[in-house]
Amino acid sequence: MADLLIRGGTVVTADSMGLSDVLIGGGKIVQVGNGLETDGTVIDATGQWVMPGGIDTHTHLDHPIERLGVRTADDFYVGTLAGAYGGVTTIIDFSLQARGESLLKARDRRLGEIQPNSVIDYSFHTIVTDVNPESIREVGTLVESGFPSFKVYMTYGDKKVGDGDLLILLEELAANGGLAYLHCENDCAVTHLIEKHISRGETGPAFHASSRPVPVEAEATNRAIMLAEVAGAPICIAHVTSKTVAEHLEKARNRGQPVVGETCPQYLVLNDSVYDPDGGFEVAKFVCSPPIRAADQVEALWSTVEDGLLQQISSDHAPFHYQDQKTEGRGNFTRIPNGLPGIETRLPLMFTYGVKEGRISPSRFVELTSTNPARIFGMYPNKGSLEVGADADVVIIDPEKQVELDAGCLHSAVDYTPYQGLKVSGFPTMTLSRGEVIVQNGEAVAAKGRGRVVQRHRIDPGSLP
Repeated sequence: MADLLIRGGTVVTADSMGLSDVLIGGGKIVQVGNGLETDGTVIDATGQWVMPGGIDTHTHLDHPIERLGVRTADDFYVGTLAGAYGGVTTIIDFSLQARGESLLKARDRRLGEIQPNSVIDYSFHTIVTDVNPESIREVGTLVESGFPSFKVYMTYGDKKVGDGDLLILLEELAANGGLAYLHCENDCAVTHLIEKHISRGETGPAFHASSRPVPVEAEATNRAIMLAEVAGAPICIAHVTSKTVAEHLEKARNRGQPVVGETCPQYLVLNDSVYDPDGGFEVAKFVCSPPIRAADQVEALWSTVEDGLLQQISSDHAPFHYQDQKTEGRGNFTRIPNGLPGIETRLPLMFTYGVKEGRISPSRFVELTSTNPARIFGMYPNKGSLEVGADADVVIIDPEKQVELDAGCLHSAVDYTPYQGLKVSGFPTMTLSRGEVIVQNGEAVAAKGRGRVVQRHRIDPGSLP
């Protein structure tokens, strides 16, 4: 592959920022420095920022909810293309184990769904729903084959894993270099609160939020941390929504426990005014779990991002159509598919509300959206960095260019955006994956199926950020 030189941009990494050139060859970073030359292609990045490609470790593409008979609106082609438009160069999605199914069979089935379609590099977490002797024996094989992270739901019906099974799984992960990635909500409390609402005839979408308050999330998070301490296992807490929850992580980390946490743009940009009952059924567009919190919680959550209590920001992209999917929950909010679209808007939202608002530095932005995700999930330094020898996954942005978000201008198949009308900066003028330009000036030039599976390594608890 001919050399490619990105010249004259401001290179931003997790630990530095300054004018520099980036030389790429063979799909890898060859050199970073000033005054570099090439006989190949030159990209003029003057006035723009050059950063490692975004890594989104929480996406739900072509994902089924069997009890509702629906799948997310984006398949792996549409979803990863939307991600590339938004500066994402690697995703970690999910492989869902059916009850009684081999984890390895679930892995192979998911690879077959992704490989022909993804335009960017990918991996997935294994969702464990059935902890049994066979699945436990397969944990080590999955880790060694490059899939070291395992998603566990502490609620959600037939996906739920109880405390006893969770402890068994955590011990196996600790012994084999795996990481548990946990959705923390107290299932008993959620069930109780839902039943109270339904019994009172409170069936509209606005009641979703009050069925899953902060204490429900906080209790389960603390319980997961305690069980992980018993097992000696590293864990990542998904989609933290409040400082109350983040403080549990802080206490554990202060004890030396290998615990990290993520949050998502919806919990930092939106607030619970989206659940105003006067909004009618369109409130269903914002139904996600955990729900979006009150404005004071949003401000408190930003402080955890600023202070380093949380280590990464992912999208939790779960794109369900409003029409014909979310609207099927009229008359019973429990039948509204949970989730919001966000793979394409994650980086611009965090750039705008984080960097441009002065809440986080440019380097902290890169750390939260690229470098730390790579470190947490076994991809660093090949991903999430501009180090010599790393994959040349690069985004170039014009920090002054502003875009008004509109569902019709985004590239997900879903029929709305929760951020309609917001004005943001940070969309890339160019996205490169392994040195290949895949989006340029708002036009995609990426071939379907060009993405490759990322070979992730065992998780070293001592290397977690």
